[in-house]
Amino acid sequence: MTIRYSVVVPVYNNPDDLRACLASLAALDFDRDRMEVIVVDNNSTDATPEVAAASGARVIFEREHQSSYAARNRGIEAARGEFVAFTDSDCVVAPDWLSRIEAVTIKHAEAGCFAGEILPYPPTTLVERFSEEIGLLRQRGPLSGWHFKPYAQTANAVYRKAVFERVGLFDPTIRSGGDALIAWRMLDETGWTLLPVPEAVVYHHHRTSVPELWKQFHRYGDGKMTWALTRPDYTPPAIAKMEAEAVSAFAAAFAHLESLGLDERKALYPLLRSFTQFAHLSGYVQDVASRLASGAPRDELPERARTISPGCPVCGARGFLPGPERVCRACGAGSTTRALSRLLAAVGPAALAGRRALIVGEALPKALCAGLAEVRSVAAASLFAAPEASGPAELVIAPAFSALAEGRDIEALLAALVSPLGPDGLLLLLDRADAAVKTRLEHEAVPLPIGPAREALLSRLLPHAAVRSASIPDPAGGPEALAVIAAGRVDEAARVAHALAEG
Repeated sequence: MTIRYSVVVPVYNNPDDLRACLASLAALDFDRDRMEVIVVDNNSTDATPEVAAASGARVIFEREHQSSYAARNRGIEAARGEFVAFTDSDCVVAPDWLSRIEAVTIKHAEAGCFAGEILPYPPTTLVERFSEEIGLLRQRGPLSGWHFKPYAQTANAVYRKAVFERVGLFDPTIRSGGDALIAWRMLDETGWTLLPVPEAVVYHHHRTSVPELWKQFHRYGDGKMTWALTRPDYTPPAIAKMEAEAVSAFAAAFAHLESLGLDERKALYPLLRSFTQFAHLSGYVQDVASRLASGAPRDELPERARTISPGCPVCGARGFLPGPERVCRACGAGSTTRALSRLLAAVGPAALAGRRALIVGEALPKALCAGLAEVRSVAAASLFAAPEASGPAELVIAPAFSALAEGRDIEALLAALVSPLGPDGLLLLLDRADAAVKTRLEHEAVPLPIGPAREALLSRLLPHAAVRSASIPDPAGGPEALAVIAAGRVDEAARVAHALAEG
């Protein structure tokens, strides 16, 4: 029978809560043959994996990143269901949780995400009662879009798996706010909507102590800056406003306590002492940040952080995943796509406008196609075997020349690449320039696009064209790219190379 729902539960060192969570999933009134439970252990050092295995759930592991979002990604990749349902290890689901979700998925094909309600366990501590009082983790705040746009918290969110196939996975490196970023990508990049399902309930354990509550809200603050770097259209909160609101809230609470006639030394002085310590900390951190930002006023610090962080030339975001490719958190562009974006920007919108483009070896990202009259992609083997089959073009791009050249005669390949071009055509060859590539550049037998011999060969094949080489540093710290520009229009190759050098 086809699996309808894959329930993904990330967990780290939480065997007792996980046992209760899995028991509630086993008690669901949904057909067990149409669902699966996937527990993703995120480097637990206790009995958590054994508890998960004993429940009969599929147990997989995320060991690379210590992050609940990375664990969820591993679950998505392993999921066999049409829908991926998320809850947390410290949650218990209502018996009709999936049945309630199923009832609305059948009626609402336009929705890509279904947000169930998150209610608290009966509180046992003052901190838990406070969290319940302020509606912490209830879905109504995020769903209202008051932060920026609506999103669903992953303690109770069900996505069509096709959403992740379209927009990608969660950012595996951040501590907070990843559920918002994935929902916003869905809303921006697809036609799917986000649908509240308040009758589909899970119950969540609130933090029980003041230090735990502090860490929770500290992560929320960290998430705001992640949003600011990932989403250029998100306006981060002003530091002065946040501080003024915090001081005002404390002053009102303190005035109320003072009116009750409490013992000053025992009840009120300790509160004032903690208040002064937080004020001290705030002044210290803000001054450090301001000095690092060359003396910028405190309300300019978030925007200054954006400015000094490297930007993605494809989408403008300023957050990148760790790793050799430094993939953009917002649009998924790797170093090659960023280099191609900068190369096309150097060519310029006016020079690209109305051109028929042929992309050899891999498709051009949609974000880079603006202004082109026509964009066609062709496999290298097809072009090499029958260049005439590609048809005429005014722009030919080979985004990964070394891969195309592997095992092929260079002169024949370059002849195939230039064959669709007319006298005003433009040829752009691109390659990565990591250390190994730069070393191999010294040997002309190596099939690379850069170097005097390559330029001379292209000049023979395109006697009407100007040929120039250029390097393209990656603003995100990924590998440098190398480019060859062959242009039939007067001085165009030199102009593009100069624009790349100017940066």
